[in-house]
Amino acid sequence: MSTSDEVSGRASGELSRCREVLERAFEYLDGEMADLDCTKLQAHLEECASCLAQLAEDEKLKRVIREGCPCEEAPQTLRARILVSITEVSVTAR
Repeated sequence: MSTSDEVSGRASGELSRCREVLERAFEYLDGEMADLDCTKLQAHLEECASCLAQLAEDEKLKRVIREGCPCEEAPQTLRARILVSITEVSVTAR
């Protein structure tokens, strides 16, 4: 394997990792990520200024939405339908 192939392969792997980090950004920001995945994501952020900047933008977006939207509870019927849907997905996913 040539040096350019190694660099290209490494760059491709880094882009793939960045894509995965950015796809899971809200899972991380919402505190819904498993500890091991969270540790891996944080390690990537320590090395990748681009992903860190994008994550900061996503966090700012969440804050703006949270501050701009009144806190209203979902109707009980909607909450019940969502819980049923989650249960159905969990059962069929097994």
